[in-house]
Amino acid sequence: MQTQKAINTFVKETGGWVASQLEACTRCGMCAEACHFYQATGVPEYAPVWKVELLRRAYEQRFTVSGKVKLAIGIDSEISDEDLLNWSSYVYHACTVCNKCSMVCPMGIDLGTLIHDVRSGLAEAGVVPADLAAAVQKQLDEGSPLGMTDEVYADRLEWVTDDWEVDIPIDKEGAETLVVLSSIEVMKFPQNIAAVAEVLNAAGENWTLSTKAREVVNFGFYEGSHSHTTLFLKRILDQAMAMGVKRLVVTECGHAYDALRWTAYNLMEIPDSLEITHITGLLGEYVSSGRIKLNPGAFNEGKITFHDACKIQRKGGHINEPRQILNILSPNAFVEMTPNREEAICCGGGGGVIAIKDADPVRYAAFELKIDQVNKTGADTVVMSCSNCRLQFTDGKEHFNLDWKINGLTQMVADALAD
Repeated sequence: MQTQKAINTFVKETGGWVASQLEACTRCGMCAEACHFYQATGVPEYAPVWKVELLRRAYEQRFTVSGKVKLAIGIDSEISDEDLLNWSSYVYHACTVCNKCSMVCPMGIDLGTLIHDVRSGLAEAGVVPADLAAAVQKQLDEGSPLGMTDEVYADRLEWVTDDWEVDIPIDKEGAETLVVLSSIEVMKFPQNIAAVAEVLNAAGENWTLSTKAREVVNFGFYEGSHSHTTLFLKRILDQAMAMGVKRLVVTECGHAYDALRWTAYNLMEIPDSLEITHITGLLGEYVSSGRIKLNPGAFNEGKITFHDACKIQRKGGHINEPRQILNILSPNAFVEMTPNREEAICCGGGGGVIAIKDADPVRYAAFELKIDQVNKTGADTVVMSCSNCRLQFTDGKEHFNLDWKINGLTQMVADALAD
């Protein structure tokens, strides 16, 4: 373990903006009530304000008089190997970086970014959960954390093309839109690939997939490593720029959208001519413009509710499009969870948490909050626009023996396309 590397990274991350955020915190604890892991377990260390404590200590001990004095007289101590191990469990096992805590902070502190900075220090020190580190290594070696090699990618696309009888352009020259899939969709929810193709073809989109940009999931982003995050982003963006496409579409993956839509701009140069959007926004655009027509009331039996994904709805702002679509498809069946939209409760599986086996107990505890939300609506079908959330819901359904149907928004739209 290289504790000094973590400290150096914390200090490096502490520029003027971070310092102002740390100084602004009054430790009021309001962020704790917004954290689904804290709500589900009551563990004090899961409070977001405590998760950033390592960053605060490094800042105070290096840059403030009070911090230096505390260290000199023994009130505080240097960050230790034990500290790194403890905080690894706090910020990896019990944080999805959903940013709801930032929404409720009365001082406007971006706690999600600060927690990600803590992950960056831990990544530099090599204190990353083994399962997450293994997934990162697999993405480095094979191009995908789920083992979706070139051969697997080609085989799965061929299978989807044949079984769903849908045209899927691959490496198409002159395409204006590049669509990048997640390995979760390819390996777990292949029906979503067919749905994306059916919708884009129906809209007359000039689009393509690429064999050189086949994985949108970024486990370097989960890990907190700037170098790995940049490498995985470049695999996609370099190809998009080489192809000269006008638009890059992220399919149903929230954290991948976050990494490409915001983080990438802080790590590399991206031309203004390249639009980066999420499939949810594209669906709304198609419906509003009339490029696709839907059969009204196509899903109007039982009750249907929508799960707002943190990175797509809360951060990405794609809140109205799903509701616009569901009010067409399910005008009498659609019911809202409470809370919803920007204030929705995270599913508990994002930020790489679902990939960490040791995090299962706290992940399931957090998911019980979603169970309560859904059950209160009386819904028998839960719809979402993030495949990582869908994986969490599917796993939770099996673990808790729930009698729900789980569906993706794109798949619903594809199934309801008017002839």
